[in-house]
Amino acid sequence: MYSQRHRFLFSLLCLILLCSSVQATNLQIYVQDSIDNTSIPQATVYLNGANYARANNLGQVYLTHSGLNDLNIQVSMTGYDDWKRLVSRNETSLLVNLSRKSLTLKVSLYDSDTLVPVSGAFVNVSAVNMTLQKQTDLSGSAAFGVKAATLYTVDIEAPNYQPRHGTVDMASENREVQYWLLSGNRFAIEIKDKDGKAPVPDTEVRIDSVLVGKTDAKGRLVIPLTRGKTYLLEIRKTGYQTVTESRIISEADAIYAVEISKAPIGAFIYVFDENHAAINDANVYINGNLSGTTNQYGRSTFPSLVSGSYPVEIRKTGYVTASRTIQVSNTSEDYTFVMTFENADLTLFVQDNEQKIVPNASISIDGNTLGVTDVHGQYRTNLKFNTIYNITASKDGYQPASIQKQVVQGNATATATITLQKSLDWGLITIIAAGVVGVLVLFAVIRMMGHRKRRHTIRRNDI
Repeated sequence: MYSQRHRFLFSLLCLILLCSSVQATNLQIYVQDSIDNTSIPQATVYLNGANYARANNLGQVYLTHSGLNDLNIQVSMTGYDDWKRLVSRNETSLLVNLSRKSLTLKVSLYDSDTLVPVSGAFVNVSAVNMTLQKQTDLSGSAAFGVKAATLYTVDIEAPNYQPRHGTVDMASENREVQYWLLSGNRFAIEIKDKDGKAPVPDTEVRIDSVLVGKTDAKGRLVIPLTRGKTYLLEIRKTGYQTVTESRIISEADAIYAVEISKAPIGAFIYVFDENHAAINDANVYINGNLSGTTNQYGRSTFPSLVSGSYPVEIRKTGYVTASRTIQVSNTSEDYTFVMTFENADLTLFVQDNEQKIVPNASISIDGNTLGVTDVHGQYRTNLKFNTIYNITASKDGYQPASIQKQVVQGNATATATITLQKSLDWGLITIIAAGVVGVLVLFAVIRMMGHRKRRHTIRRNDI
C-alpha cells in the first residue's frame, strides 16, 4: 500500500515536469544592416523552411515555438544575402545582421559631340567609408564591385574634358550608367524667345564681329572656344532686337543662355466698304482688345506690333463685323479689310393716283422680281445701308412706276411709296372712236341726200 502511494506520487511529478517542459517559448528577432546598423523592415523570416513572418517597421519579428527543438531560421531581404542559422531552442533574443549583395556598377563615358567612347578617364566611385578608382578602357567603360541598397557618388575627370559628377542609387540589380563628357574648349550658346521661352532657330551668332554659326532647331549652337578670354558676343535674328554683350568666358562657363525680345515691326490696317470707299471711325480690335480707330482714309496704324499672328476684328455700326488673323512678319506691311453693309428693313407702299392701295402689285429691285404687295398694298424687304436701289412696281391696268431708294445708317425701319397711274382703256376708246366715225358718216349721208332734193324741186318749177 505504501509503495503504491509512492509510485502514484512519482508518476504525478513526472507528468508535471513533462507539461512544464512543453510550455511555449518566445524568440525576439532583430534584423539590421551589417554596414550602418539600421533596421531593415519587411525582411522575411522563415522557420524550418516555411514562411513565418515579416519584420515590422523597427525590423523586429516575434517568434513563438514549443521550445522542444532547436530552430532552423532563415532571413531574406531584397538586395541582401540570405542569413541562415540553427538557433538554440533556449534563445529568447536573436540579432540578425544582413549583408548587402555584391553587385557590379559599370560606368561608360562618351564624347558629347562625336559620340566616341572616352578612354583613359579617371572614375571615382565612393560611398560611406569606401572609395574606388579606375580608368576607362578602350570602350570607355570601367566596372566596379559595389553593394546593393547603397548610394554612390561618381566623379569623372578626363584630359581635355570638363569634369562630371553624379550619383547612382544601387538597388538590387547590376547597373550600367552613361555619361556624356563636354570638351574642355566646347562652349554652347542657347537662344530663347523672352516672351514665350521657345527656342529661336536660325539665329546668327557673332563673336568679335565674326559669324561663327546659327542656332539649330533647338535654339542651340556649339562652338570651340578658348576660355579665360574676353569676347564680344552678338546675337542677331530678323524680327528680334540685336543683343550685344562683352564678357569673359571662364573655365566654369559651359553654356551661354540668352533671351531675346521681338523687335517692333508695326502694321497698317486699312478698312473699306464694298464700294471701295474708306470707312472712318471703324474700331479695330486686336487680340480681343480695342487697339485703334480708322481715320478719314480708313487707316489705323499699330507701330508696336512685333512678329507673330494676331486675330483682328473690325467693328462699325451699319456694317457687318469683319475679322481674320493677320501674320505680321515684314516691316510696316498693309492689311486691308472690306466691310459689307448691314441690312435695313424697308416697307414699300403701292397706291394709285387717287391714293387707293394697290394689292398684288409686282415688286422688283434692280431688275429682280421679289414678290407682290399684300392686301394692304405693302411689301417688306431688306436693303443694305448706303446703297442706291431701283425699285419698280407694276400691275395690269396700271402703268409701271419706279423710284430710287437709299437707306442711310441710323434709319433701320425705312419706308417708300410708289404711285401707279391707271392705264387707258383702249377698247372703250376704240368703241367711242367707232361711234364718232359712224355719226360723221351718217351726217355726211344726210347732207348729200338733202342736196339732191333741192335740185329736183327747182327743175319742176322751171317747167
